[in-house]
Amino acid sequence: MEKIKSKQEKSLTFSDLSGMVENISVSEPNKRRGATSAEIRRLFEERGFVYPRQNLSFQIVKGGTGKTSLSYSLAVRAYQYGARVLCIDFDQQGNLSRSFNIQAKDKYVWLNLFRDRIDAEQAVIELADTLHLIPSNLNNSRLDVELSGSASNLRDMIGDKLAPIRDRYDLVIMDCPPAINKINTAIACVSDMVLIPVNPDPYALDGLEFTVSELERVKSDFKLDFDYRVIWNRFDARERLGAFYIHELSQNKRFAEKVMPIVIRTDASVKNAVFDSRSVFDLPKRSVFREDVDQFAQEIIGITKWKETHWGGNA
Repeated sequence: MEKIKSKQEKSLTFSDLSGMVENISVSEPNKRRGATSAEIRRLFEERGFVYPRQNLSFQIVKGGTGKTSLSYSLAVRAYQYGARVLCIDFDQQGNLSRSFNIQAKDKYVWLNLFRDRIDAEQAVIELADTLHLIPSNLNNSRLDVELSGSASNLRDMIGDKLAPIRDRYDLVIMDCPPAINKINTAIACVSDMVLIPVNPDPYALDGLEFTVSELERVKSDFKLDFDYRVIWNRFDARERLGAFYIHELSQNKRFAEKVMPIVIRTDASVKNAVFDSRSVFDLPKRSVFREDVDQFAQEIIGITKWKETHWGGNA
């Protein structure tokens, strides 16, 4: 395992948690102090919260819907909430790796795990104590070719390689290429939930239809029971058509129950964070994107439901 210093070690403060977690006793000067992921985890576990064990993948046939920005932001926020997170970049463009400021040209990627029998441990990069990454580069463009010429079982290919290290993590977050191919099939097979980012425009809705049809085929062919959820991303309230397409999808009986109760609004903070190779949670100015991704992370980790069950939604 290679260790690379991360920029995201202390972003949640004890003051941030005051409206979320009961009975925090912190002296006034320390309320604004950044809390480590381990400290946050201890606070939650002492109050009965159980971190979920989930394999999550971001998939949609259409490019440009924001899969990578959501994968990255979810991973960072989940880590800051105390989760132990492994990210796997399967997209040959390596945008998730670059989001973490990792230049992966000479790093082990999934192709090396599959073709060269490299152990997963050798490919993992430690970004922070419990935030890790298996990166990607252009070598992963050969994954489908290698899979086509192999007798490997797609259902177990990823799970078998992850098995020696899987117990170290709560969440495995996988960013997928925008395609229908064998590697995405293998990723779906190991997923507990597939997250489908959709922009409120007609082309993205077409991509949603195609993606869901493929996921249903995979579930049927491999006799699997993974779930999928649709997440509205890059919503701009200034664009009238956005509200129209959100309403249209809510009326679609096939998808209505699969749409998450969160809309990720767009703003300049995303581009600014990418330019600075930072997370939106590290920027000094709050933003609507940051607020929405925070709610998204709480929903995925289970904090939202836990608050409602234990504190009636108000800690």
